[in-house]
Amino acid sequence: MLASVVIACYKHEQYLEECLETVYQQTFADIELVIVDDNSPDRSFEVAQKVIKKRSFGKRFVSCKLLKNPQNLGAHYTWNRALSLTSGDMIFLLNSDDAFSKERVRLFADQFANERLFFGFSAVEPIDENGKSISNYQFPTRLRYAIDRAQIAGAPLSWTFLDSQIAASTGNFVFSRELLRQVGWLADLKYCHDWDFALRAVTKVEPTYLETDRYLYRLHSTNSFRSLSKVAESETKACMESYCLNAISSRPQNKTCLSPSNFGDSFYDFVKLHPNFNYWVKQIYAPYHLEHRTVESNDRTRPLRWR
Repeated sequence: MLASVVIACYKHEQYLEECLETVYQQTFADIELVIVDDNSPDRSFEVAQKVIKKRSFGKRFVSCKLLKNPQNLGAHYTWNRALSLTSGDMIFLLNSDDAFSKERVRLFADQFANERLFFGFSAVEPIDENGKSISNYQFPTRLRYAIDRAQIAGAPLSWTFLDSQIAASTGNFVFSRELLRQVGWLADLKYCHDWDFALRAVTKVEPTYLETDRYLYRLHSTNSFRSLSKVAESETKACMESYCLNAISSRPQNKTCLSPSNFGDSFYDFVKLHPNFNYWVKQIYAPYHLEHRTVESNDRTRPLRWR
């Protein structure tokens, strides 16, 4: 099996060499490496060039590709360009300021390489700007305890993704080539392209959580989630619309994900367990008050339990 490690890079020159080193040190043999720099204003591209020109580094990989966007085109475009250059059976994303544990590729490949449709992620270990492990209290609460809450409640992980992007980062995603083919590219969203991708993925296959591995997520002053509030509402709505299109308006392939097709009338009870999703699905399927007389009140736009 060939594994593809994909790195979308932007303005991370101080972290990039460490990031690449953790890919080099993987215990799994057959890896192709694809790096796309989004026209960083710093020396990120030059750092990557210097590292991959090392003889030992280049020989370690089945292939190694490094490209630079002609102008700054955004994270979603950079990820998609990098993904288009892959040929591996299993794809590992990695942010250019984060890092892999030494066994990450092997752990996923050994357990899930034969899965035709696969979408997974691991536990997250926050690290500081110097790469040292730090206390979880600096990590957003909704992400810290999301997996624990789901496991205690016995809820499917696909349902938990309706509350937030519980994998914490695009770089924590691992998926099969067939899943990418069915789900498609990352959406044109500034910050929530990863959540949107995850919500489309969970309508295809139930996600897998690997507790035995750690994705090393670097917390620093420029983390994107720290600036999310300015676009939170519009991009959350886009993510919810994407999920509804695939799980409510259509019959989802994943028979476990939260959908009227999977659970019938019980769906309207289950959805109340997820206030964020409950709010948005009402906005999407019953967006106007009755007195506006703009949307016809029928079973599709306004189910009885919501009237």
